[in-house]
Amino acid sequence: MSESSWPGGSGLPFPSLAGRERPISPRLLGAAEPFLQVAGIGAWVYRDGGELWWSAETRVIHGVPADFRPDLATAIEFYLPQHRAIISDAVAEAMRSGTAWDLELCIRRPDGQLRHVRAQGRPSATSDGHAPTLIGTFEDITARQEAAARAARELDLRTRTETLLRDVITGIPAALSVYDSDERLILVNESYRDILPGNRQYMVKGERLADIITRKVLANHYVPEVRADDPPDVRRAWVSDYLRRHRSKGYNRVFHLRDDKFMQASTATSESGNIVSIRTDVTPLMRAERELRRRAEEDALTRLANRDVLMQRLECLPDISATQGNSSGILVVFDVDFFKAVNDSLGHAAGDMLLRLVGRRLQRCIRTGDTAARLSGDEFALIVHGLSTPEEIHAFAKRLLARLRQPMRLGASRYAPSFSVGIAPFPHLGCGPRELLGNADAALLDAKRQGRGRHLLFGAELANRVARRTRLADALRQAIAGRQLVAALQPQQRLADGSVMGFEALARWRHQGEWVPPAEFVSLAEDVGLAQLLGAQVMNAALAGFAAMLAAGLEPGHLAVNVSTAQLLADDFLDTVKRSLARHGVPASRLEIEVTETVLLDRSIARIGHTLEALRAMGCTLAMDDFGTGYASLSHLTTFTVDRIKIDRGFTRAIDSEGDRGLIARTLIGLGRGLGLEVIAEGVETTSQRRFLVVHGCTAVQGYLFARPMLAEAALPWLAQRQCLEQGQQQGQRQGQEQGLSGRRRLHGVLRG
Repeated sequence: MSESSWPGGSGLPFPSLAGRERPISPRLLGAAEPFLQVAGIGAWVYRDGGELWWSAETRVIHGVPADFRPDLATAIEFYLPQHRAIISDAVAEAMRSGTAWDLELCIRRPDGQLRHVRAQGRPSATSDGHAPTLIGTFEDITARQEAAARAARELDLRTRTETLLRDVITGIPAALSVYDSDERLILVNESYRDILPGNRQYMVKGERLADIITRKVLANHYVPEVRADDPPDVRRAWVSDYLRRHRSKGYNRVFHLRDDKFMQASTATSESGNIVSIRTDVTPLMRAERELRRRAEEDALTRLANRDVLMQRLECLPDISATQGNSSGILVVFDVDFFKAVNDSLGHAAGDMLLRLVGRRLQRCIRTGDTAARLSGDEFALIVHGLSTPEEIHAFAKRLLARLRQPMRLGASRYAPSFSVGIAPFPHLGCGPRELLGNADAALLDAKRQGRGRHLLFGAELANRVARRTRLADALRQAIAGRQLVAALQPQQRLADGSVMGFEALARWRHQGEWVPPAEFVSLAEDVGLAQLLGAQVMNAALAGFAAMLAAGLEPGHLAVNVSTAQLLADDFLDTVKRSLARHGVPASRLEIEVTETVLLDRSIARIGHTLEALRAMGCTLAMDDFGTGYASLSHLTTFTVDRIKIDRGFTRAIDSEGDRGLIARTLIGLGRGLGLEVIAEGVETTSQRRFLVVHGCTAVQGYLFARPMLAEAALPWLAQRQCLEQGQQQGQRQGQEQGLSGRRRLHGVLRG
């Protein structure tokens, strides 16, 4: 360092020192600075009065350029705010009392970097009696501080880890043992010794694993997996398998031990060859898992298996789709007939009790290996093995129904349930689990169509019908999309004067050149979710034909349209009816909505009732169709306001029978008249039936005796011709009355003359 290195190049700002201390000369500083730079240490000199000199390394540490001219105030500003008072006090104290300082503080460089520094200083008296001079060093210790911090953290972590490890080994609830490469026990915690009663005496350090396990087998520690009284070769094989698993990489298994305890065992081999073995008591977990599995696989109400379990069991059946198999049997699907009526009349508690009793009876019916399940609602299923011939299957079905039909007590009521049963045999060619269940469902549905309370076996004939329904469902979907459905209109005759009271709209569909029976495709539409679309299309077609009659100046009365549950529950049903009436210019008072009692038995009865009231508010009339065939007719008549009731054709047919002689029809007519309702009898086909209905006060009739259903284009000329004849008859009657009056007048004149 030369004199010119001092800022301004005016020479060194301090004189040589005298006395005991060697003077600070330019030569001394010039010689010392390279060594200080190598050491990463900067130097500084300060004389009271404000003159401050920094060496080149001091400037580097502060991050300032070589031409930076420091003073005491700017030097102190480099320190963090909390450290500025410390360094200021140290400088002041050194100037006052000559006290040296050695501090580790923090500065912030102009570029924002935070640096840890060691600042040392002490006074150096001058020889000429001037104010004291401070000299010192400045060292960047950031790297050292960071290394020390890392080392402290690592030491703390190591200390805490070791402490934690000791705590874990001694206090872990899991049992821990360690075996060396020779499989001798070298470490075991207290939990391992106490994991099973009597286990402590076997866990002795230095003992070989094979000897420990053999002795524990003889002490029945692994019951029920292996017992002390098992044959020696069985015990040896179990011990050998245990050791093989224990030595394998990633060993992990759960032991089911005595007293219904469960122990999870896992091992890991260290690089040094030690085998660390952990045993955890997972009894609560396994019992909870077993309970959860039971709940997941079991129907909560009946304690039978649920649908998922049934499908899994069907998946596990061997060769279920083969033409021949080692195992044969049947899948039985059945439900409770009229279960909804039980809920509605006796309450849901009674319905639940019925299902529980059915579940108990099923559990007594099945054998080991068979499966009883509740699928949903009131639908149940059985997998029964060992039945192959039709005779065996029918005999089993009869026994099953006989047991299920036994009367039961539901609260204060005694009830004899009825069941419809569908049976699908297996194995069946090309038939998997879902197809097998579909076959049983098809048989069940057919049993219901045939009158319920019976069993039906799925066979070739039914398979053909199912295939036809599938094809028909696709064709019906296309027909509705193509607006191919039409409406037939069947007249209703008022008995008082023989006039046309109205028409009922009936759905008609022509497929592949033939008319499909309405009973077939209407129920099919309900099964496949097309009832709403079908109903809307038929109503629209019927209104078009009815509007044509009005436009022709005819008097067609009212138009009765039967609506389904799906239509009444649709959010846009009321809007659909309004749009259809407006489109065809038919007043709402001309439209009669027919509902069956089965519609009123739906769980959404409140919503349906609201829709019916809204229809009445629009001006529509309401009729209850198939009256007397349901289960709550009287309650419905008091709950919902209807204008007419319609007697089912079955009761009309019974008028000509030997046994009934019209008793039910007569009763229903009397009931309707007593409630102030009009009564229409359906299915009238004979004059004797009509005479009976006239005598007992029926309002109107509908049936082949009066007129068959006809398409709208045929209904208009039919009505025109009939009303023309009626007008002619009425005119003739008037003329006859007038002629009779004229003759009486002439006779009266003659007599007077």
